[in-house]
Amino acid sequence: MVKIICTLFLFLCTGSLIAQETLDASDPSNFVIGGAQGFQTFSMNLLEVQIIDVEPEINNTISFTVDPSTLEAGLPVFAGAGGAENEDLWLNITSRSANLNTYNAQVYSNQPVPAGFEIKIEILNNLSVDGTGDTGIASTSEFTLSEVPSIIITDIARGFTNDGINKGFQLRYTITNSSGGSLPVGFEVVYELVLN
Repeated sequence: MVKIICTLFLFLCTGSLIAQETLDASDPSNFVIGGAQGFQTFSMNLLEVQIIDVEPEINNTISFTVDPSTLEAGLPVFAGAGGAENEDLWLNITSRSANLNTYNAQVYSNQPVPAGFEIKIEILNNLSVDGTGDTGIASTSEFTLSEVPSIIITDIARGFTNDGINKGFQLRYTITNSSGGSLPVGFEVVYELVLN
């Protein structure tokens, strides 16, 4: 609606009028839009991303200490009381899947576990501590490490656990070393995400 406002001296308003414009915001057809309008289309092609790592990242080497109360003369170290345990490591996951794909996390060793050794891995929490999205469901059963992959987390889709210790999935390693030997040089525990 446009209103023309003049002073009382209408006869003096010969060449100039004061105008006030009022827009009714409830009716978009009343809007005055100046200039040209345009639009820009774009597309994003996001790749699938699957990342898994063990934290703390700087040194995720596992150390085991021997509890003297479990030692007994005549028995090998790490043989008593079910072996030695370590719960210092956390598994972190980031996943962006496409087409509703899901992934599994698996674990295996890069070399045979020497005779006399037994290494067991267990995830202590079946859901991620912290994080967002579908970070999977972990089995809380113990897995005996070997070169044959064991699936430890299923149904990983789109999500992330956040980064660092106390995030994601807490790992418990239990080692029994009845032979008193050492692991071979370059021995590694491998975690991997694979398409379900």
